[in-house]
Amino acid sequence: MRNDMKREQLRFHRRHGGWLAGATLALTASVSLPAFGQKLFYENFDSLPFGPNPEEASKGEKVWTRTPPSGWAIDDTGMPGYGTPEYAANDGRTEWAGWAFADVRWWPTVDNQRRVEFVNATGGAAIADNDEWDDAPHLKGFFNSYMSTPQIDVAGKAANSLVLAFDSSWRPEGFDDGGANWPVAEDGSAINNQTAVITAQWDNGTPVEILRWDSDSQDKAPGDFFKADNDFVNEAAIAALNNPGGAQKLTLKFGMIEAANDWWWAIDNVAVGEPPFITGATATGVGFTARISEALGKTVNDNAAITAKLDGQTVTVTDTRDGERVFVAHDQSPRIFAPGSSHTVEVTFTTGAGLTVTDSVGFTAPSYTTLSSTPSTLIAAIGETSYLAVDETKGIQLQLDGAAITATSVTRVNLEAADGTDLPDRIDVQYAAPAPFASGSAHTLQLTYTTKTAQTVVETVSFRAPVYVTLPEALGTAIGTGADAGMRWKTHQLAAGRPANDIANVNRQLLGELGASIHDPASQAANGFFDITYVNMQQDGTDAANFNASSAIEGQAVGDELIPGIPGLEGGNDNIAGEALAYVEIPAPGIYTMVVSSDDGFALYMGNATNPSFLQVGIRGATDTVMYFNATKAGVYLFRLVYWENGGGAQVEWFTVNPNGTRALVNGTQTGALKTFKRRTVAEPGLPTTTPTLGVARQGGNMVLTYTGTLQSADSVEGPYTAVAGATSPLTVTPAGGQKFYRAGQ
Repeated sequence: MRNDMKREQLRFHRRHGGWLAGATLALTASVSLPAFGQKLFYENFDSLPFGPNPEEASKGEKVWTRTPPSGWAIDDTGMPGYGTPEYAANDGRTEWAGWAFADVRWWPTVDNQRRVEFVNATGGAAIADNDEWDDAPHLKGFFNSYMSTPQIDVAGKAANSLVLAFDSSWRPEGFDDGGANWPVAEDGSAINNQTAVITAQWDNGTPVEILRWDSDSQDKAPGDFFKADNDFVNEAAIAALNNPGGAQKLTLKFGMIEAANDWWWAIDNVAVGEPPFITGATATGVGFTARISEALGKTVNDNAAITAKLDGQTVTVTDTRDGERVFVAHDQSPRIFAPGSSHTVEVTFTTGAGLTVTDSVGFTAPSYTTLSSTPSTLIAAIGETSYLAVDETKGIQLQLDGAAITATSVTRVNLEAADGTDLPDRIDVQYAAPAPFASGSAHTLQLTYTTKTAQTVVETVSFRAPVYVTLPEALGTAIGTGADAGMRWKTHQLAAGRPANDIANVNRQLLGELGASIHDPASQAANGFFDITYVNMQQDGTDAANFNASSAIEGQAVGDELIPGIPGLEGGNDNIAGEALAYVEIPAPGIYTMVVSSDDGFALYMGNATNPSFLQVGIRGATDTVMYFNATKAGVYLFRLVYWENGGGAQVEWFTVNPNGTRALVNGTQTGALKTFKRRTVAEPGLPTTTPTLGVARQGGNMVLTYTGTLQSADSVEGPYTAVAGATSPLTVTPAGGQKFYRAGQ
């Protein structure tokens, strides 16, 4: 809706983005209305087959899918490189390579940035998130993805009687992304313009645009298409469909186009019908609020009673008006819904024209517990609310994968807002496993506890253990075999952008295959490396990320250093590839938490001097990436950190996280910092000789790969092969797009 929309006057988007004040339409006896409800179509994305997400660092077990609802279709042919062999490895962050569907409670955990404010959405939502998509390498081009509904039966509906209603979260950005990654104007200026568009196709006719929002406030008169940032992260949107008389079928298409590293558009509760009708419902643990939306001058009679049933049983409700919406609410305190349970609300109301209408909507009760895990620990956090308080005297019982376990600790955490106001407490239930969970393995944790109103709550939370690697013992030499404290760093800078901003081309750049380097070699050693102490760099030496001169966190007030050799000989600080080689001393066996913060991206490997990229530990684009590895033997191991930057900002940090949560730069001075060295004092170990295995089986339309070693993939049989990020055996692969080849490697 436009910025200047007033609650008392509903306006509608029509073709070419103009706005039309709603005219009052009289209902006559000739208008055909359904006897039960006035919605012709409704989709809230809650029944989708959510599964684990493939790439985001924030892992969930039942949180994401690219499978649309039955009859819906996704068209990603406009995504950069779609259908080419390079696309599979360079599609951006996999979760967001086009329209996708995700649990709206999990979505903000990938990077909040106001995503959490989309509170009209519950359960699943359809999401086009170009901001997160750009956090991993992709081919040059804009985010262009479309999503279409199945055909909707509109037979018998009077002309201009239908509307589209949906809940929307919109954050725009535009005209700020140029360089090698994005199309630009002839003069080199940025032309990205995150745009939302909806078209309606009646029967087999030409699609008609019914809504357009964009990010362009520069050249058009206010209100043409521009829909500003900040005001629309949680909006109930309605658009007149202007349906022609005699139409039989309607197909809607939602497009997110012309986007670069901008923000997002997310939608939920998509409804088509004759207003007024229910357009969604939200729930607390003790009640619900259903929303009846008015439009086209068709209203709810405020003087007539509104009644409701919850799961078939009549319940008491209150109703309130807010502009063109009527909210119907029920509170069953102190009894709370079972966490995550599904319910149906049936509401009966009277229209302004005197028609009695019964409409229904489903909702899902909230969960009360969130779970985070490392390879060997779990923390289940029960969030208390105004209606749920835990009676700790009754204890909290746990079952892990059906077997009873005992919590290591149960801690009440007192929370307060930024202004000092007290917030409801949180109960943290921690469990330390006697041995690490298998890398990437799926589990369930069941919690049973009693509320202070004497209600027993049983909640089961699914989770997937983090993916981690185990360092091959053969690649470690004895403690004390490292010499010359510090690391070696290599910088390579190109005058122009590399063919693609991905690890394959970065490695080619470091080998000199993409051209000579224009970095400043003044302070590098004869072997082509710079001597450094640790990796905490920013292209201008100004504050960035976690370790910086302005940090108030103990141990993290460490000033950022310049990237060695940057600015280059031509004065620039773009198109950088960097490599750190460090013999890292692992003081004791155990699980280690390692983090790289990068802009643009990185890959972390370990191996030996002959093949320092033998085993991939982690890879990602911008922001902090948490990785784990299991060291079964103390020793000195060779790590290789590869870093790259294309344009704009450039920074990289490499650090570990101690068991108590404090951070330490690798080879820093902080408590728990891992020591590093530039060479070994003993012979370099050979690579492990265990022969990898790979088995393939068909399961329906999927292929199941069972393997030992590291699973690697390529787009041609000749390679290059790269490790499949996050893969664990057995891995189910759904064939899609171009050809793909797999092999098992060391």
